[in-house]
Amino acid sequence: MLKNKRGASLLLPLIVLITLLLGAPGEAAAQGQKRVVQLSGFVTIGDSLYGVAGVNVYVPKTGRGTHTNQYGFFSVPVLTGDSVVFSAIGYKKQYLIIPKNYQSQGYSIIMQMQEDPTELPEVEVFPWATERDFRQAVLAVKLPDDGMAVALRNLDPKRLEELFKSTPMDGNANFRNWNMQQVQKQEQRNMFPTVSPFAIIQLINMIKNGEFNKK
Repeated sequence: MLKNKRGASLLLPLIVLITLLLGAPGEAAAQGQKRVVQLSGFVTIGDSLYGVAGVNVYVPKTGRGTHTNQYGFFSVPVLTGDSVVFSAIGYKKQYLIIPKNYQSQGYSIIMQMQEDPTELPEVEVFPWATERDFRQAVLAVKLPDDGMAVALRNLDPKRLEELFKSTPMDGNANFRNWNMQQVQKQEQRNMFPTVSPFAIIQLINMIKNGEFNKK
């Protein structure tokens, strides 16, 4: 009877120890397991209600991320304990840490971005591949003529004659041309007076009858 009591007293601590060893890994795994959370929200400029489009929302070194749409909204799955970065050109980076013990399936925020204008380094665009090409291009440039050279070229007789032949007349020029034609016709009438054909016939008869000789 004494041996049975001693065996029972030794068996009980052994059972408790085995139970603790078997239960500890399960509890540790449960504590280290991360939950998936759907992170969504609205990104604004400062404390205004203007949404910022194209803001990168990502978890570094994981490849998980997205960007805000044209209205500033976004939605991306993350894990509890993740550090989420918000970045965009012209704004300071913002950070958000999802709590490790967060129990809900969704996490909604309004992220306020702070403007940070950054001056980009100046880039000089050179259209020529080498300095030699640049020199050749400069030497090949034809500088415009001065005013006197342009005037002399425009007053060249051949050039004026070509313009006179190719340029159509406007209304005033047509009227002057018509008026000049009328004047020329009038001058021709004065130089060559109109003679009646009957007077010519009468003159011929008078010559035949010798009336000019009688006088």
